[in-house]
Amino acid sequence: MFSILVALLSFVAFARRRTMSYLLIAVAFSTFLGKTGLGLTYLIGRMNSEMHHSFEHSLDVVMMALVLAAVYYARSQESQKLGSD
Repeated sequence: MFSILVALLSFVAFARRRTMSYLLIAVAFSTFLGKTGLGLTYLIGRMNSEMHHSFEHSLDVVMMALVLAAVYYARSQESQKLGSD
């Protein structure tokens, strides 16, 4: 339930700002939805523990890469603005 709220709020923030960094963060936060789905899938017995563990850590890597990309993009845009003055 909270993962849905976090994803929705992050997309609301993106809709207001409309920058690439906000989009990357919104998608990164949406990986919480994926992790919640994986947990539910494991709990109802549709996925074994090894598969669940692998997919969950894969989503962690995706989230980390998206956050790093958002920070890199925001910093590169900031340095371009500072350099153009």
